[in-house]
Amino acid sequence: MTESELRLRIVRRAESLLGLNEADGGYLRVLEAYNSLSPLPRGYRMRDGDPWCAAFVSAVGQMEGLSAVLLPECACEAMIALYRARGQFHRDGGGVRPGDLVFYDWDGDGLADHVGLMSEAGGAGFTVIEGNSSDAVRRRSVPKDWAYLAGFACPDYASAAGESGGEETPSGGAITLPLLGFGSRGESVRAMQGILIARGFGCGPDGADGDFGANTGAALRRFQRDGGLAADGLCGSGTWKKLLGVSA
Repeated sequence: MTESELRLRIVRRAESLLGLNEADGGYLRVLEAYNSLSPLPRGYRMRDGDPWCAAFVSAVGQMEGLSAVLLPECACEAMIALYRARGQFHRDGGGVRPGDLVFYDWDGDGLADHVGLMSEAGGAGFTVIEGNSSDAVRRRSVPKDWAYLAGFACPDYASAAGESGGEETPSGGAITLPLLGFGSRGESVRAMQGILIARGFGCGPDGADGDFGANTGAALRRFQRDGGLAADGLCGSGTWKKLLGVSA
């Protein structure tokens, strides 16, 4: 199956869920699909009443057997961190295609509040299918210059289709990411910090600033201790796998 066919499969699955809503309980089908993930991201089982936009995107991937491509999470910022760690998150929407993800920042605080799956990309904007949109699965038309856009994730469909030599997906467990320690800077540090914060390990007042300082080191050591890892304050292969929910 080609990359384009995989993207179409994902879009068609999302379209098949249009209209599911909270009022009649139909949306529970989304939560059931998400909760069938093994392992569950962060071990959290979605419940009736939880915000479910990120779970919707993850459930679409699960339904199509593509959770190694549509990286599963139930929180937008944690989902962004997963894609950022793989170099698949972008602020600019240039070159995005159906099957990519669209993130929104409703209150302008720099943090994503909502996510959907792109079904069409045209010259003026995008059509996006979203869960938890006014308590239902709905379409939204989004202009390219909309102020609420927070960024885009471009899942590695080509690798899943066998069309490229990209990095192995989480199902294979082989992910090459840099060794990070005190003094490291850049997007990989920002990704690591974002995942730590999403998992409840605060990195200090500056948050995910891309600078590995003392607060980040302390947060990482707490995470390592809680995860049964050597608390050396270095983010190497084993710690990355634990952060990303990848089995060894």
